[in-house]
Amino acid sequence: MKLKNNILNSLLAVAFLIMIFQAGCATTTVKETPLPTETEEVVKPVPVPPAEVVEKPVSPAPMEAGVSLSEITDPNQIPDFKDDYGRTELLYAVDNSRLYFEKTNAYPDSFKSIGFTPEKQIETLTLFRDGYVSSKNSQELTEYITKNFRIFQATGKEHGGEVNFTGYGFPILDKNVAHSTSLAYDWKNDWKTSVYFGSLGLRVIPMRGIAADDRAFPPGGLAFVLIEEATNLNEEGQAGKSFFVLTHDSRSTTKTTDRAEIFFGIGKDTLQKAENFNTNGKLYYLLKR
Repeated sequence: MKLKNNILNSLLAVAFLIMIFQAGCATTTVKETPLPTETEEVVKPVPVPPAEVVEKPVSPAPMEAGVSLSEITDPNQIPDFKDDYGRTELLYAVDNSRLYFEKTNAYPDSFKSIGFTPEKQIETLTLFRDGYVSSKNSQELTEYITKNFRIFQATGKEHGGEVNFTGYGFPILDKNVAHSTSLAYDWKNDWKTSVYFGSLGLRVIPMRGIAADDRAFPPGGLAFVLIEEATNLNEEGQAGKSFFVLTHDSRSTTKTTDRAEIFFGIGKDTLQKAENFNTNGKLYYLLKR
């Protein structure tokens, strides 16, 4: 009997030990990651360098690309195309430009990109000539131009549309002056035998020809000058003059996008007027739609 009790007690003890062992195995121990000691090397993440910023080329403004014109889209900004000088002289200058565009083999791509091709220039001059001759007054001419032409304005000084106009001319005896008896127009006496040929090889007509930067303004192009201030072109107290011109010349003094020189002519008195002429205004170019 005593032996049976000892065996039973032993079995109970074994069972108790098994229960304690199972409970110990079911317990999960979570270990914290120890902080590194002063002698241990801390491994830091390798920094990723920032992506290199690649500057994309900015499209140049018209002036930087070689063109200093901005097309007018607001009808309120279109000027009154009032012409204050002789019709015969203008038509002669227009015809000279047409001959130039018919013969020219090369024309700057910067102007072609906005439509000023030699072919389009010929169409422009032909259409303008017809409208100029048939218009009875400046109002009719302005309406005709507004309907049939794109109108560009010189961006001018600091892109404000202001252009500085000065004058130039030559004495009768000058290396730039050629002598001829074939002029078909009734100029003053010294005009009948003295003419000036500009950079395009064309006769520059007084008050109908201008010199301008041929990188910024289309050579041979039809333009309109609007003088805003009173000058020696006007009688005292009058408003400024306005007139059509052709870009038949380019001089070293006009290598800028905010200046143009008006050709006054040949002769001592004319030269003096040109030298005294200095004013501001606006410059427009026409192109057939």
